[in-house]
Amino acid sequence: MNTILSQTGSFEFRFYAPARFSLRLSVSLITLLLLLGGLGKEAWAEPPKVVGGLPLVHAQRGKEALEAINRLHGKEIGGRDGYVAHYERDGLVAMLYISEASFSFQAGRQLKRMAERIQKGNTPFYHLKASQRDGITVYSALGEGQIHYFYRKGARVFWLAADVPVATKALEELLEQNP
Repeated sequence: MNTILSQTGSFEFRFYAPARFSLRLSVSLITLLLLLGGLGKEAWAEPPKVVGGLPLVHAQRGKEALEAINRLHGKEIGGRDGYVAHYERDGLVAMLYISEASFSFQAGRQLKRMAERIQKGNTPFYHLKASQRDGITVYSALGEGQIHYFYRKGARVFWLAADVPVATKALEELLEQNP
């Protein structure tokens, strides 16, 4: 960009072609990032009222839920929203943890890191397996007397910890829904 004094005595700003191209490219990239950032950010639904035949006992949302999820990880996971839902009946328990990242690629990275840590063996979970269900990679692991399933949908990471008798049914019900 050049600033020049015009014949009328006022200043004019003239953009050179490369500067105009650079400006257009910058605006285009910013617009693209904003659009991509909005993908996968549909409105939250309420947690399911029943999972695996177990009724919802209580749930937390937002900051309170993210704090609970961060405590489980022993660090801040960088979520922008979250749910923690507790289901229970006749001594059977299931917990559903949902964290939402700012972008889908961040959720994918979180999921990959969790699977890698379990695979390395430095967590209370073991016997990691991955399977495909309706185009979604679902990981399962054993630990703490429960079956743990975790997967990603868009920018959301889901972790279901359920007692063995209700685990499979709970996962199937969650995958059918689109919270």
